[in-house]
Amino acid sequence: MQTLLKLQKGDQVEIIAPASRCNNEELHLLKELLESWDLKCIIDPNLLGDDLLFSNSDNNRSHLLKTALFRDQTKAIICVRGGYGSMRLIPELSKILPPKNQKIFIGMSDITALHLFLQQKWQWSVIHGSLSVLKFTKESIDQMKAILFGNINHVEFDGIPLNQAAKDKKVINAKITGGNLCVVQCSLGTIWQINSENKIIFLEEINERGYRIDRILNHLKQAGIFNQASAIIFGDFIGGKEPNGSSIIHLVLKRFALEINIPVVQVTGVGHDRVNFPLPLGMDANLYLDEKIKLTVLSRIIT
Repeated sequence: MQTLLKLQKGDQVEIIAPASRCNNEELHLLKELLESWDLKCIIDPNLLGDDLLFSNSDNNRSHLLKTALFRDQTKAIICVRGGYGSMRLIPELSKILPPKNQKIFIGMSDITALHLFLQQKWQWSVIHGSLSVLKFTKESIDQMKAILFGNINHVEFDGIPLNQAAKDKKVINAKITGGNLCVVQCSLGTIWQINSENKIIFLEEINERGYRIDRILNHLKQAGIFNQASAIIFGDFIGGKEPNGSSIIHLVLKRFALEINIPVVQVTGVGHDRVNFPLPLGMDANLYLDEKIKLTVLSRIIT
């Protein structure tokens, strides 16, 4: 059964940067936060290098990722930020077998590529979320800490139905997968293409206008990604305003929901907004459908 591990004081965790470059303040504050939780924090001195687009060259980022994955003492791996670049590491990652011991793996946004690979190829559970104190609220980070240290064993979200199928009173029990909408689209045709069969698909996005959201969703629909899915959950879709300052994203999501047969719901507090609660992926979830929606996602924590 897929699980999330439980951290204890004194455990070793490792910060990696498999995508875009972070600034020194962001890296320092993340290390400071983890050490305030009495964790031993590892940052490779060669984490940040010189590259046109990324935090380091593909070879160096791949090496640092694999080192963190196979370092026996490391219990959790925290991606310092997203941006772009994670998918470029998957060809090399696909050549190796998983380590004997699973790690906690935390990231979001562009890290969706690694999340999908780890869930589908290695059968790992992962956490969609971030520990950036510069970007996200203390409440969000406190909940991540509670999950990591085993103080809670599930997370709950309230939501709203976006189509009639989501209003039909019932409970869907399925594993939850997904992440950033654009990165999920990028998975199509790859070895890490999202496996949506009998899954609840979670999607969120930032700074994409309404027409682009519609185009991606319809691409996924025409590619058959939703055909065997149990439900779709939209998280926060922020930014992406029209030239006149308005936003049509909610209308786009609503129209898409009305054009599809499976339940489509929306929850807030998961995505790129200031409030960004952690969401375990690859874990069992209960989606309670009715006029009011509740999502409960388990984090089966073991020692």
